[in-house]
Amino acid sequence: MENASRALVIAGSVLIGVLLLSIGVYIFTMYGDYSKSIYEKIEDAKNDQFNSQFLKYYGSRTDNNNKEETILCTAHDIISIANLAKQNNVKYEFTGKQTAAENSYYIQISVDKQIGYQDIKNMETWDNDRCLEFMKENALHEVYLKDENGQYILENGNKKIEKQPKNYICTEVKVSNITKRVYYMKFEHKKELGVCVGCH
Repeated sequence: MENASRALVIAGSVLIGVLLLSIGVYIFTMYGDYSKSIYEKIEDAKNDQFNSQFLKYYGSRTDNNNKEETILCTAHDIISIANLAKQNNVKYEFTGKQTAAENSYYIQISVDKQIGYQDIKNMETWDNDRCLEFMKENALHEVYLKDENGQYILENGNKKIEKQPKNYICTEVKVSNITKRVYYMKFEHKKELGVCVGCH
């Protein structure tokens, strides 16, 4: 009888031990999943903050009259973006020109062909002098002016020409499904407010 009681106590102790161990494993697993979830949320927030520096130049926005308008940027904005890409690439120890790839942290900035230029593929590799030259040459452009009816405005028998800010639009952004970060942006010159002199 005494042996049976001891056996029951030992069996009960073993069951309680197994139960406590199971609860411990469950809590540890739950805490691990919770920690992983928190870590993923922090990483997502960091990526969103990083991407917002680039994505603010892409797409459209609503103006004061609730009308959709394409987001325009200047040559200075493009150089700022190229410098952000360059800082990122230096941080990840990329050297020289590379091609954007979804499985890489390398960021590539391009501009479509425009007057006096071929397609620009790797602005993120430019030095300060080349960046300043691009901004100087692309801050303004000459435009044939038109009236509200779409007719050219004439001055002394010739089409009136005026210098206006040169605007660009971001035509393509690629965000990696792997890194969740922007890795490629492409811009093109937006011809508007008349006809750009010499533009095709």
